[in-house]
Amino acid sequence: MVKISCNKVLSNHSGSVTVVKYNSDGGYCLSGSSDKSIKLYNVSKGSMIHSFEEHGYGIGDLVSTSDNKQLFSCAEKQLYQWDIASGEIIRRFQNAHNDTITSVCVNVDSTLLFSGSSDRLVKAWDLRTKSTNPVQILDDAKDTITSIIVNEQTITHNHSHGHSYNNQPHTHTQKEVITSSVDGCIRTYDVRMGTLVTYEDTIPISSVSITKDKKCFIASCTDETVRLIDIDSYDTLKEYKGHKNAVYKINSCSNFDDSLIISGSEDNDFYIYELSSGKLLSKLSGHSNIITHVDSHPSKNQFITSSTDCTIRIWDQSE
Repeated sequence: MVKISCNKVLSNHSGSVTVVKYNSDGGYCLSGSSDKSIKLYNVSKGSMIHSFEEHGYGIGDLVSTSDNKQLFSCAEKQLYQWDIASGEIIRRFQNAHNDTITSVCVNVDSTLLFSGSSDRLVKAWDLRTKSTNPVQILDDAKDTITSIIVNEQTITHNHSHGHSYNNQPHTHTQKEVITSSVDGCIRTYDVRMGTLVTYEDTIPISSVSITKDKKCFIASCTDETVRLIDIDSYDTLKEYKGHKNAVYKINSCSNFDDSLIISGSEDNDFYIYELSSGKLLSKLSGHSNIITHVDSHPSKNQFITSSTDCTIRIWDQSE
């Protein structure tokens, strides 16, 4: 049994904290709030390093690059790129969307930024150019985009026939953009092949994430269920119930080794489920209002949660 307890509370925001995410190695985290600021913390010290304060509205989403040098954030229709070291804005994307931007995502080598909006569109921006036009627009969703993931993995093919140099295995990088929407669909775009595959349901999806082994989607749905969905067959493998999620955009994700599913909740508690069985392992109290966002450390059982109570909590496995 994994024992998890809260060991730090970060109270630097003056408004509801809408999002909190680890950086790529888990040493730092970034949070966004309705107080219009983004804050960067050293997780082990529980100390704030910097506050980014240029947005004119509450923060909707944020993401940092895998090299931890840059940050992208959205607030209403504002979409900004920041240099993390200096705290300065590098770029403001003008007229990016016609409605509130709800989600941002960046690919592994930081060449493409994706933004999703209440205007139902997902736009791809080439970060190597200063072009004010998106390089691609995905317009298949029928309602607000709630999350975007970029799934990049190298796939190896062993040739059993045909011509191959020295019979070396052939590798290619699969690049997929995965989106979730209030229309109940998860859409998987294969960027290389130009194809779209859709998981269709009628229940609005507040967020989608992907397991660390890249084999399953984890979908937070507004019927108070988190669903584990096979990425190839689209079969629902498990359902996790107990938390409350009917109104807010609440997310879920797996832990570092895909043994646990964690979820926020509208009843102020932090929920931890066993991935394989679907069993609720822990319902952890501490926040005094809705848990809006959760994230898992990339290499150990440590979690961060944000809440409308204006705080962030860091949860660790008890020895």
